[in-house]
Amino acid sequence: MLGLTGLLAASTGVAVAFSATGDGAAGVAAEGAPPPIVEDYSYPGAAAIEAETGIKLIEGDGDIVKTSCDTTESVITVDSVELGSSCYEVIGSQGWLKMEIPRVYAIQGDDHTVNASLTVNGSTEQVELSPGEYNPVGEGQQPPDNDPATLVELRVS
Repeated sequence: MLGLTGLLAASTGVAVAFSATGDGAAGVAAEGAPPPIVEDYSYPGAAAIEAETGIKLIEGDGDIVKTSCDTTESVITVDSVELGSSCYEVIGSQGWLKMEIPRVYAIQGDDHTVNASLTVNGSTEQVELSPGEYNPVGEGQQPPDNDPATLVELRVS
């Protein structure tokens, strides 16, 4: 038995999916439909950036983005013994970006208050960066505090 929904579908050429119980509503899903949007905060293009620069950008809220160091804008500059300099622009008044940049020896802040998380000898340390100032970290510090440091997060609040 077709029922009213079946007759309407047949007469209009519209496909209707029925569940095993015949109620027509349960379990309907369009084949090939995209998955629901769920923000996982992964950094877009991270694999290409890592392949090109060696910098591993893991995740963030989109308010701190990697940018060219050849800019007149105020940016956060990260200096690494292994990977050279990389720059990050803060869009807005706050944000966060998780990353892995080994052997960081200095971070120059932009005009925001920035907190950097660095891993040194297996422990994570927090460093508050002075706005616009050159901040020695890791190997850039005086002994005995100059062990290699990996930058793991920038956070602006």
